[in-house]
Amino acid sequence: MTALMGSRGTGQAGQPTWWAIWAVRSAALPLPAEHRSRYRQEFLAELYGMPSAEQLHHASGVLSRAWTLRSALTEPDRLLRKEAAMAKPVRCRLRLHRWQRLRNPQGGWYRECRDCGKQDEFTRRGPADTIGG
Repeated sequence: MTALMGSRGTGQAGQPTWWAIWAVRSAALPLPAEHRSRYRQEFLAELYGMPSAEQLHHASGVLSRAWTLRSALTEPDRLLRKEAAMAKPVRCRLRLHRWQRLRNPQGGWYRECRDCGKQDEFTRRGPADTIGG
């Protein structure tokens, strides 16, 4: 309520300045067309009630992160793969799998990690070969 009625901080709060409006509208330009309008409105709405110093800080932050937001909107699958890789247990990321020996429907053998499910064709190397390593 204070932001609508008077000042907050050092500057006068209320309507956004013309340069802050221009900056956040420009930040929405590189975004995909289906998301551009939504983010432009969201960026503009965040400016209301801010003093001009905060508007400058906000607008520069929005501008500096526009291309990062674009990549997140256009390549969500790449980000999901990255998150999935990080969700693997630490042992598996270090390639220290805990193998178990299984038989496929054709009667052959393969190995599967007990933690992450990675599969590998099982080849017997001799008595020193252990399934746990």
